[in-house]
Amino acid sequence: MLDKINNQTNISTPAALRLVGIISVVWALLTVLTTTVSYLPDHPDFSMFTTYLSDMSDSGITPGWPPILFNTGTLIAAPMRYLFIALLVLRLTQIGAGRAFSITVLVVGIVSTMGTVLMTAVPFSFAQPIHMLGIAMYFLGVVVLQTVIGIKEWSLKGIVKLLPGLSFLVVIVFFVFAALMMLYEKGAVGRNTPVIWEWLAFFSSVIWLFAHTCLLGKKATKN
Repeated sequence: MLDKINNQTNISTPAALRLVGIISVVWALLTVLTTTVSYLPDHPDFSMFTTYLSDMSDSGITPGWPPILFNTGTLIAAPMRYLFIALLVLRLTQIGAGRAFSITVLVVGIVSTMGTVLMTAVPFSFAQPIHMLGIAMYFLGVVVLQTVIGIKEWSLKGIVKLLPGLSFLVVIVFFVFAALMMLYEKGAVGRNTPVIWEWLAFFSSVIWLFAHTCLLGKKATKN
């Protein structure tokens, strides 16, 4: 009788992945949407080609609601994202990923999550070295994480090739953004050149999350 009750109350890994994934996607979009809406009244010239996400999230640059909404939303999203990564590891393990993969992803995921918290809690205008450390941890964490996940997904049977393709796309977008930012720091490109790539980094991450939620959140996957 007890075993029957446990079987009825247990939540499957795909179902948990789907639930956390949907909540995470909605939360990420709402965070950026509400931040943007609160930013618009005082900045009618807003554009994804000229306005960095960091412009809206740094209270030293933009006072008021935009940084409060963005930073609060991001700090809440960080543990949600790590939970999704943990569930993704469990799901890929069910499909055939090994122990070394699981440990690597979970450890790198912690580094990336800590970087997110650090760069969000400490704005650039208040403590540049700490903020930059957080960015480095987040950037390297995402790049390594997506590369490892992409390679593993590509090698597993039963995984739609779209998923590793999106993992590699995220890596490419992040690298382009980082490269353009370094060129901007050297004066080789204008301030606005990297802006759209920061937005693309955000949207590509959300698309990656949504695709994994939909395809791995099912009970079975097809090639």
